[in-house]
Amino acid sequence: MAVWALTLVIALVGAGLLYRAGESARLQAEVAANRADQQRLRADALLEQTKVLSDRSRTLEQQAASPVLRMWNACGDGPCQVGPGSVRVGSVPDTFQLQLQFSSSVPINVYIFTFSQWTQFDSCGFALRCVTGQYKSFGPSSSVNQTFDDAEGCSGYVWVLQAAQSGTITPDVRVAYKPAAHPTGICATSP
Repeated sequence: MAVWALTLVIALVGAGLLYRAGESARLQAEVAANRADQQRLRADALLEQTKVLSDRSRTLEQQAASPVLRMWNACGDGPCQVGPGSVRVGSVPDTFQLQLQFSSSVPINVYIFTFSQWTQFDSCGFALRCVTGQYKSFGPSSSVNQTFDDAEGCSGYVWVLQAAQSGTITPDVRVAYKPAAHPTGICATSP
């Protein structure tokens, strides 16, 4: 009987050790599963962050390839004075689209001239009667939002703002880099 009791004790101790080993293995598996879940969550978060950063990078690349720049800062952040007998003039840079936008307290005429037309206009005391050929004009208006594309392949233009009465203008003039593959505007007709 003692052998039987000893066998029983040994069997119980062995079963206890096996149970402990099994329980330890189960706990280790749970810990590993929890770690795997945490790593999956971290990986998902990193994938989402990578997607957001990739999208942002694409946007910045597009902006760098075709930047839009504020052009006219003669007024600083405030309005400029306009009135009879004077004009506000700016050049239209080559390979750029002009985005002319402003609000004013008085009606403003906008003209886009070639250099020779500007010389005619200036020499004639800012009178249109001396300007030959076709030119773009907008207004008179106290609010303008226009684009001009002919300079995308041509360095040959100025824009002019003219008011018949005294007032203020708040400009927001920008240029967008958009080089043309061929001459445009006056450069296409008079190379």
